Amino acid sequence: MGFILAVASSRATRAPQLRIVLLAGCMLCSAVARAQRYNENAVTAASDAFGTVVGSQTIGLYTPWNARGFSPTQAENIRIEGLYFDQQTSTSDSYLFSGTDMRVGIAAQAYAFPSPSGIADLTLRTPGDTALTSVVLIRGPLDASSAEIDTQFPLVEHTLSVGLILAAVRGSDYNFSLRSSHRALSLLLRFTPTTGTQVLPFVGYLHNSESAELPYVYADGVHSLPMFDLQRLPTQSWTNFPWNQLTAGVIARVALGDFWNLRAGIFHSKDEDYRNFNDLFLGLMPNGIADHVMDVAPGRIASSYSGDLRVTHFARHGNHSRELTFALRGRSVDRSFGGDSVTDLGPVSIYQSVSLPVPPLIFSASSLDHVRQTGVGITDIERWKDLASLSLGALVTDYTRTLTTPGTAASSQHTSVLLPTISFTVNPSRTVTVYGSYTRGLEDSLFAPTSAVNRGEPPPATPTWQVDGGARFLFQPSLQLLVGGFKVHKTYFGLDTADRYTSIGDITSQGIESSATWKPGARGLTVVGGAVWLWPEVDRQVPQLGASGSVPVGPVPGTINANVDYAPGIVLGWGASLQWTWLSARVETSDDRYKLPPVGTLNVGVRYMFRVLTRPCSVRLDVGDVTNAAALTLSTVYLAVPQLRRTYTLTLAADL
Repeated sequence: MGFILAVASSRATRAPQLRIVLLAGCMLCSAVARAQRYNENAVTAASDAFGTVVGSQTIGLYTPWNARGFSPTQAENIRIEGLYFDQQTSTSDSYLFSGTDMRVGIAAQAYAFPSPSGIADLTLRTPGDTALTSVVLIRGPLDASSAEIDTQFPLVEHTLSVGLILAAVRGSDYNFSLRSSHRALSLLLRFTPTTGTQVLPFVGYLHNSESAELPYVYADGVHSLPMFDLQRLPTQSWTNFPWNQLTAGVIARVALGDFWNLRAGIFHSKDEDYRNFNDLFLGLMPNGIADHVMDVAPGRIASSYSGDLRVTHFARHGNHSRELTFALRGRSVDRSFGGDSVTDLGPVSIYQSVSLPVPPLIFSASSLDHVRQTGVGITDIERWKDLASLSLGALVTDYTRTLTTPGTAASSQHTSVLLPTISFTVNPSRTVTVYGSYTRGLEDSLFAPTSAVNRGEPPPATPTWQVDGGARFLFQPSLQLLVGGFKVHKTYFGLDTADRYTSIGDITSQGIESSATWKPGARGLTVVGGAVWLWPEVDRQVPQLGASGSVPVGPVPGTINANVDYAPGIVLGWGASLQWTWLSARVETSDDRYKLPPVGTLNVGVRYMFRVLTRPCSVRLDVGDVTNAAALTLSTVYLAVPQLRRTYTLTLAADL
């Protein structure tokens, strides 16, 4: 569902502040002619089924948090407009970025400096030369309401444009709390002093306040889990979590003559958390009983500066072209963690609500994680039109991590590693493209979960590698099929027998992925579908409780995602969409004995586009999980998350 002034999401807003946001938007609209957010559509925008985000709509097999069984976000494989970016915030700012493209498989071929766990490439809401404004109101899912204004207008014609986004959300954050209040402000400038020069400064700020925090439910890896509803778990009214999030930077593109150009980006990411109540249900048993632990984290800050400088030389001789890129990148990260006040509240039943008093809070000194990383690289991409392409690259990475823990001497880790990459495409015919690649990387991993004794501790970056290959078939201009195979190897982190989050061994994930897109155009029909089959395997060198199996908990062996969008011209204004996702059975215990059952989820939507006083508008109703299917998913650290049951979301968008 597309939106700009939103009345339903998972964050919140109070009525007086919502009126202020709307008033500010109306003031901006006086200078605005039209906008282009009312018809956002991730299905029609997708070029394949591997993952596309447009506004608030997400489709595809992969997301920034899950690709080929791993997380590009946790691996620090986020890019902004293709440039290296270290993200310290928990999520990407959807009010600052208009969408995300997943760079895996053939989409990563001839992509300078790819990464083994895939790349999530963010696109800024860059303002253009035309005055535009959109307003969207959304109600749902559950009791969430949101409002967003997205506006842009030129200050100096063809030279300077500004974009401003204001948003406010109110209601339950169905993943984290029963009550939530959310505010967002984003500002972007586009400065084009000359034909070959463009500068894009931007800043996005989010403020969120949550209360009545939903518990985090962890399996013990030995027993099977009972089904439960996250919204019905017993909560404590006094638990809360306020936080601020800042993403800022500037991107410059400069043409250096006819054959050279420069692209550079400097970014700042900051996550500022206040006192956070983590309500933990540990070791949930089949009868619904768990150990109730209240983990209260003190205020902490995670901050990073990162940058990417690229100079590229272009050359063309007949059907052959060359793209030679020299790159310099780096990041500096400072993050505090630890010092939590932890209270064991005894056993708890997930089916009974009990009000407890606030436990006494005893905090200790926090620890500090300090990372410095630089990289110098070169990539040579050779292309022979309609015949083949070859990309060779190397990145020399220097990584230093210093961990300062109270009462002990600071520990430091330093590594310098060469990260090569090679990829190719071959066109045996005009309708077939064969591809392959090999990539090495140095990637981060998930922080220690709240269920660990070293909660919040970030593990060091570790070497990874990936090999993949496949083919793309164009049966006709509107019908495309992609089929590929891959193998990814990483260090496996988990809880040892002392509940310490540490390196356990190695994990290898190999699989087959496919995508089909059919866009017959004038018929108003778009079909995007795909499937991925994984065979992950863990080689443990450190024992884990009850871990006698070789299949890791977390990755889903089989996923099918199908999307259909239909807007027939004979029924003017009307359109409909359908999304079906199927997950195979997946292990829920570390001995591979118990499995969660397979589940299929159907989402449907209907929309109507119309005009009011020449202004384009749209109204859309989306029904999530139409069949009200119940399901659980498990993360790699045994965090159990139930699927959201049937929901309704109404979206109204207008271009003013």
